[in-house]
Amino acid sequence: MRSRRESRVDFEAPVSRIERRITNGLLWFSCIGGIAMFSTMLFSHGNTFSIVEPIVLWWVPHVSADTLALAHNAARKLGHFFIPALAFWTLVIGPLRNRPIIALAACAIFACADEAFQTFSPGRTGSILDVMLDISGALFGFFVHAAIQQWRGTRPALARSRR
Repeated sequence: MRSRRESRVDFEAPVSRIERRITNGLLWFSCIGGIAMFSTMLFSHGNTFSIVEPIVLWWVPHVSADTLALAHNAARKLGHFFIPALAFWTLVIGPLRNRPIIALAACAIFACADEAFQTFSPGRTGSILDVMLDISGALFGFFVHAAIQQWRGTRPALARSRR
């Protein structure tokens, strides 16, 4: 008679565990490389302005050029905050599950590398302020994740205390 553990093992699986880990690592590496290429080429100042301008003009048709420039700058800075927060959540839900410190470090390293790469890209400039905004966004994601984990941990205790 086989135990439960032995009955779950499928020796004829087409992909072994190490192959799956290598494939997942390569997929994540190519995804991060793609994001880096995307951020340096497509998120230049002129390209984002061509996205923000019609949206602002749709909401406020008679906006001044100064206000339009301010809205564009605010949108860019909000992107530097919320995109790393989303990247942190993608990492902590996906490949770095239960490793939020490593996910936070990965976001910080990526922020530094991305801005350093932008320094050498034509039409782009690296900024320490953008690195700080990126890391702040990842920290925001980290603290929200920690709060949710804390809430999930106390929820069963609250249910037991109400009985």
